[in-house]
Amino acid sequence: MKKRRSIVEANINHCFKNQSKEWRSDLIEKIWEETHLALYENNFAWNANKRIQKINVSFENSDLLQSAQENKQGVLLLFRHNIFLELSARLISEKFEIYGMERPNNSPLVQKLQQRGRLKGMKALIPSSNVKDCIELLKKGKTILYGPDQDYRNKSSIVSTFFNQKCLTTTAPFRIKQITDCKLVYVDSIRQGSNYKFVLEDVSHFAETGQIFADKINSKIEKSILEAPEQYLWHHRRFKSQNPEIYD
Repeated sequence: MKKRRSIVEANINHCFKNQSKEWRSDLIEKIWEETHLALYENNFAWNANKRIQKINVSFENSDLLQSAQENKQGVLLLFRHNIFLELSARLISEKFEIYGMERPNNSPLVQKLQQRGRLKGMKALIPSSNVKDCIELLKKGKTILYGPDQDYRNKSSIVSTFFNQKCLTTTAPFRIKQITDCKLVYVDSIRQGSNYKFVLEDVSHFAETGQIFADKINSKIEKSILEAPEQYLWHHRRFKSQNPEIYD
C-alpha cells in the first residue's frame, strides 16, 4: 500500500502540475479514502450472489451494446480503469454477456482468487497476450472488455499524451478493429453515492489511424476522469516508459 500511495502521488503531481500543492494533496487524500472503500466494493463483486442484484444500477445508451449482441457483431468494450473496476465489470456482466482480457498475476494464489472472482460474472478470461483468441471471439460476435489506459509496453504501443504529459498508449483496439470490423464502444463508469451509472458511446470512428485512436481515446478518458478524479485508478505507473524518474 505504501508503494501504491507513492505511485498515486507521483501521477497526481505529474498530471496536475498547474494545480496548487494544497489542491493536489487534497485529491490524493480523497483517492486514498476511495481506495479503502474499493477494497470492500471489489471484494463484494467477487463474492456476492443475490445481493449484487440489489445495487441501484442505470445504463445510458445501452441499446448500442444490446443491438450489437443481437446482431452478433463483435464489440471491444473500452473502459477506463476506475478504482471500483471489479464491481463495474460484475455489474455490466449482470446485464450483458461479456468476456474479459487480463494480465495474469505473478502470484499463482492471487491469480486463482482473481480468476474465481472475475468469473462470477464474465463468460471467460483471456490473457492479454492472447490476441488470437480475442480476434476469434470478436468474429463470433462476442463482447470483450479492454482497458487501453495503461502502459503495456507492447509492439502496438505509440507515444501519445495524457493530461499533457507524454505516455505510451496501445493501438491494439485500432488494429483489432481493422482485422475483425468490430464495434469500438466506450463505457464510462460513475459512482454517485450508492448508485452506479454506465454511459456507453460508439467510438468506432476513433479508429482512423493508430495515432488518432491513441490521442482520441486518451482525450475521452481524461474528460471522464475530471468528472470524479478521485475515482480513477491512479495506482499504476502510467508514465513508466516516458518518465520513469517520477516514480523514483
